[in-house]
Amino acid sequence: MKSIYLTILFVFLTSIILAQYDDPYQFFPANLGDHWEYTWAGGDLHYTVLRDSIDPKDSSRFIFFYDPPLYYGADYRIDRNYNVFNVPQFDNRHVYKLNAQVGERWVVIVEDSSKWEESMVSGIYEGYVFGKRTLIKEIQHFKLKLWTKPDSLIDTTFLDVEKLAYGFGLISNENYVLQPLLLRGCRINGVTYGIVDVKDESTTVPSSFVLFQNYPNPFNPSTIIRYKVSAAGKITLKVYDMLGREIITLVNEEKQPGIYEVKFDGTGLPTGIYFYQMITNEAIQTKKMILQK
Repeated sequence: MKSIYLTILFVFLTSIILAQYDDPYQFFPANLGDHWEYTWAGGDLHYTVLRDSIDPKDSSRFIFFYDPPLYYGADYRIDRNYNVFNVPQFDNRHVYKLNAQVGERWVVIVEDSSKWEESMVSGIYEGYVFGKRTLIKEIQHFKLKLWTKPDSLIDTTFLDVEKLAYGFGLISNENYVLQPLLLRGCRINGVTYGIVDVKDESTTVPSSFVLFQNYPNPFNPSTIIRYKVSAAGKITLKVYDMLGREIITLVNEEKQPGIYEVKFDGTGLPTGIYFYQMITNEAIQTKKMILQK
């Protein structure tokens, strides 16, 4: 009888705790002006929500980190069912299901009839982020391959695990092999947490300099990186691995105004996360890309 009472009490207390976190969208806050700074082996990554728009077809919300998105378009699409999609103009990767519970899985992207990616919520628990108690959701990411000969088997490869914190968004990404990506600080709804060097976005990411997300991403073995230059000047574009080691210099020359693209070939490199960084006289910008073989 005592064990029954304890079980009932546990369920009751759990329901009270979860009731405090009743808005799944808070696992992916995207208010105008929200800003995140991450640290990794190769330097810092900065993201700021500069604008959004509403799709009149289904009321989905498009999120833009760069303004105006002259070529690439929105970075994310968030629908009314708590789903978050990355690169909506191209492969529309289903990166997050914000209301998913422990054990729930979903397909991220289908490459072909025998290869696809899935994500699964592996844990939900309370914890502290920058001294604030909140709910943390762990999401594991896998690559699956169907083998039909000699038997029908599914080969599963672990890729990484991400942690989303209620009211903060992404706080970490790691694969337990290389140095993780960690949230150093952020500004959400005007409140600053952690260590943040937030400046006027028109200064940190000037309109004369836009580095777009590579496509396709993930890629195998090659991908295209595009960038926009509005004023003539020296452009340097390099690729680094997760340890911050330089892989290759793709661009190192004077460029006239225009939109350019360069091909990065990952043949001979291992599967993993890589970063490409562009440097001009005005700014430095870094983006993440994934090589999957």
